[in-house]
Amino acid sequence: MVGVAIMAIILAFGVPSFQSAIASNRLTGTTNDLVSAMALARTEAIRRGTRVTLCKSANATQCTNAGQWTQGWIVFVDTTRSSTDASVDTGETILASQAASPPNIALKGTADVANFISFGADGRPKLMNGAAQSGFLQVCSTVGALADSRRARDVEITAAGRVITHTPSSVSASCPDL
Repeated sequence: MVGVAIMAIILAFGVPSFQSAIASNRLTGTTNDLVSAMALARTEAIRRGTRVTLCKSANATQCTNAGQWTQGWIVFVDTTRSSTDASVDTGETILASQAASPPNIALKGTADVANFISFGADGRPKLMNGAAQSGFLQVCSTVGALADSRRARDVEITAAGRVITHTPSSVSASCPDL
């Protein structure tokens, strides 16, 4: 009986911190996956001398404008651009894909990066019409075990193509704040 009581006390203290560790690892993993996909797209655009696009994708074969980035994404060689949105056309090669994010992760972008990030041959992010593209994507955990100061990561893409990760000081559990 004493052993069971001790075990209950240990679990009472250990489970919340374990939930926090899992949520933190999922947040970090998703952020790293996104940053890696951006780096791949930029590197391949420069290496191939043509546009490479990263877009939201629920099926790993086509881009979508619906929902959040948490449904997954693809990186593809975008040789035939449409006028406003990213799309995989016949003959374009998909270089990488990412499955849906873990549960309790939200991932949303500001206006210019809400659906895609496209890098030109010079390594700069560009909208489909050729204008400069920049913005923020926020990766956020809705798990209550994380403090508001550790709940999110802002991934900034600058007009020069630089990717910068910030930790916002306070994000509510109803994230993302963007």
